[in-house]
Amino acid sequence: MTASRALSRALILAASVFLPSAGHADTGASEAQRRLERSADRAVAEGQLAKARDLWLQVWQLAPSEKAACNVGQLAFRVGDMARAAEFLALCLERTPAPRSAAERERYASRALDLARVKQEVGALTFAVPPGAQLSIDGRPVGQAPLGREVYVEPGSHRVRAALGAAAKETTVEVRAGEARLLVLDLAPAAPVGGVAPAAPAGGVAPAAPAGGVAPAAPAGGVAPAAPAGAEQATPRALAPAGLPGAAGPAAPGSEGPATALVLLGGAATAGCISLGAIFLAEANGHQRRFDDLLARNHGGYRIAGAELQRAQSAYRAMGRAEERAAIALTAGALLGAGTLIYALLPRSRGPRVTAAGTQLGLEMTW
Repeated sequence: MTASRALSRALILAASVFLPSAGHADTGASEAQRRLERSADRAVAEGQLAKARDLWLQVWQLAPSEKAACNVGQLAFRVGDMARAAEFLALCLERTPAPRSAAERERYASRALDLARVKQEVGALTFAVPPGAQLSIDGRPVGQAPLGREVYVEPGSHRVRAALGAAAKETTVEVRAGEARLLVLDLAPAAPVGGVAPAAPAGGVAPAAPAGGVAPAAPAGGVAPAAPAGAEQATPRALAPAGLPGAAGPAAPGSEGPATALVLLGGAATAGCISLGAIFLAEANGHQRRFDDLLARNHGGYRIAGAELQRAQSAYRAMGRAEERAAIALTAGALLGAGTLIYALLPRSRGPRVTAAGTQLGLEMTW
């Protein structure tokens, strides 16, 4: 009895892999593609599922299609290549048209259940990084931000790197099975060491000193004449305002801090987005428990049908929607938090500053 049940299950699994894609061969397929598909069919008939998966991968590289994605995903699932199975089953569902008939709905539900089972065995990573950053995991390139999709990895420790121009950041992340992680990698350049140089006195550049003496004050609104050849330049002294002998002149404009109201607003918005993301994650976990209970009551999903199948599909769709909303909220919170932190820490000044080096004038501005 046990052997016959195992044989029946194997036949059902083989049918679920190949029957959905056998009915509509791509008439425009190249000869190389048809040859690879025939070789993959022979490999399956001989029980060489890993070889068949690799052949379908070559078909996908030649001509990405629903058929190729679904076969790679389902074969990878059968041989325990869970990260690749999750990646290609997700691509399979993305490329599957909206079901119209009962057979198409059943096929779609079968693929969705396969993806849900596989996602319990792997970790999923999403990234909050500047657009255009190149991403890699364990030295393997995964694309350029924004990816617009999750990257599936085997449970365990992984080295993640993001690079944008000369800026790069690398971190190690620990991922558990069934866990979804959002990674925020800040590639913003650091503030200049030592801060901003003090601004020049108002009204222009201090005049050069005449030979043997101290330079007079610069005329209001202009630049003083240069010192004669061979003259020594002395540091100009601040002039005391009338009636206050010895008092220091007006202070040069220095750096001012960030607006407190903006920092508080950014912090509140960040906390609100993160709290909303946590609420959506809790909602997704509730739908996932409901989905898992339905699978457990129906022998792992192999015999699910009728009203139970509809409830499982509803729970799965609700779980997906909640996860998408959680990802959006958490990404928004991460971006708001990074923006607020950058605004709070970057130096800024009240206005432009004119500098002089010999006969050269320069205008410097910071924000």
